Amino acid sequence: MPSLRDIQSAFVEALFGGKDDWLSNHILAGEMAPDARLDLYRNNVLHNYREALRAVYPVIERLVGEEFFRHAARRYGLACPSTSGDIQDYGRSFPEFLATLPGAHELPYLRDSARLEWLVHEAFHAAEHAALNLAALAAVPAQRYPDLHFALHPSCRLLASLYPVHRIWEANQPARGVAEGVDLRLGGVKLLVWRRRFEVEMAPLPAPAYALLQALARGAAFGGACEAAFAAGDGFDVGQTLRAWVLDGVVARFDS
Repeated sequence: MPSLRDIQSAFVEALFGGKDDWLSNHILAGEMAPDARLDLYRNNVLHNYREALRAVYPVIERLVGEEFFRHAARRYGLACPSTSGDIQDYGRSFPEFLATLPGAHELPYLRDSARLEWLVHEAFHAAEHAALNLAALAAVPAQRYPDLHFALHPSCRLLASLYPVHRIWEANQPARGVAEGVDLRLGGVKLLVWRRRFEVEMAPLPAPAYALLQALARGAAFGGACEAAFAAGDGFDVGQTLRAWVLDGVVARFDS
């Protein structure tokens, strides 16, 4: 007699492409044959996966069309079943999976557009954090600033792309009646994505600002982060940028 663990493992394997001959012998017969029952369960699981992907990637569905999206979602569901009890975690690797599908090369911006949608999803569901203590920061002597470590708000995400994915995202929002074309000759973008109150926002950044945020996100001290920013470009006002990020809730904490 197989153990419950053996049956459960065989059931999962059969759902996502494994052989189900052995398992069928352990499914009760009824009005439906065992393999038909398994197919019904499989289709329900894949349907739920697809709906989860549609909720996260509406722009991608609009870019590729409903039929292609259904096809991609089914293949992804069979190849990458969920490993989390939270359906909000499902779909993290979908951008990379999309890039492997036949025909995806015709839309070279597709993967980065999907990456942006996932970051928007993550930002929306990220933890909240209290605003930075401005009085405490103002009390820090200027000479100590290089040694400070600034932490970004938990919702902050960074994305660099060779394509104007923020414009593609805006032009293909579901609420828009007709999608506007985006000229890829506009070039790439470096983006900050974060949640302010209950809205996810995104801001294109100049190279120095992006380098500064990257360094802070890696845990660099403020002095080292400024060096990275200055190495990325000229004419960058660190003080003004930091003040704006504090007021916008991008920088949420500092440690001396």
